[in-house]
Amino acid sequence: MALATKSSTPAQRRIWKAPTTKPWWIWLAASLLLNGGVFALYLVAIKTQPFPGPFNDPLRSFGILAFVLVLASASYSLRRRFARGLPGMARNWLWMHTWIGIGAVLIALLHENYTHILHDYCQNASCFTQAYWGTSALLALIFLVLSGIVGRLLDTWQAHTIARDASMNGIGIARALDERILELEYTVERLSAGKSEQFKAFCLQALDGSSSSSSRMPTLEPGEQVDFQRAYEILVARASLAQSLHKQKRARLIISAWRPVHMILACLALLIILFHGVMELLTNVLHIITPL
Repeated sequence: MALATKSSTPAQRRIWKAPTTKPWWIWLAASLLLNGGVFALYLVAIKTQPFPGPFNDPLRSFGILAFVLVLASASYSLRRRFARGLPGMARNWLWMHTWIGIGAVLIALLHENYTHILHDYCQNASCFTQAYWGTSALLALIFLVLSGIVGRLLDTWQAHTIARDASMNGIGIARALDERILELEYTVERLSAGKSEQFKAFCLQALDGSSSSSSRMPTLEPGEQVDFQRAYEILVARASLAQSLHKQKRARLIISAWRPVHMILACLALLIILFHGVMELLTNVLHIITPL
């Protein structure tokens, strides 16, 4: 007989939810105000200029602003990994990273006047390298921000999964589960010590996870029935906790696996954006390099 697993449901089910902090609202409001002002200037330029484009102000200024915002958003990685002594909590820097990054995409779209996005679609690969990889820089920024949003959704989803499971299993998070499972295994080993081979084999198979629906209850001596019943109950509880531990580890794996993907995308996108931004500054703003 297979070990039946059951989950203990506490009297009150708690779901983890990160509180909305003051910096969350501050950076959201700052991003909305900035994008609102830029969009107002964009509407004026569209109505007053015959050919508004990224080489004419104010759309050219939008590109410079978007470039500065990208660098500001990238400072979150600097704060988290290399300069942890900078003021402010890492979570507050994350909100800056999130809202400023989204704002940078919206302003970059205005800078390009939505070219190759809503109109004048690319007909061949050459459009991706024109204007010092301008279109490639815009697409790289869009994909980078989208990957970040997907990562945040995964973080929130899996964090809720872990918290929900921890509140329902009666033990807690993975570290507490490991300790409790080990205690139960030691208890089963003590109960099976000195018992018959059938008793020990059943317990060993259950601990190894090799029990199946075709497994039969062992034939035991009358004096072993009490200890076997206790061992069986412990094995059932251990199997339930093992399932809970597997669920939490899988959730952590999903979170940890996505972050390297986002970091690789961030490095590639930042290189393209830096090349486009620096070349545009040197040629069309500072006039240090003669345009090709």
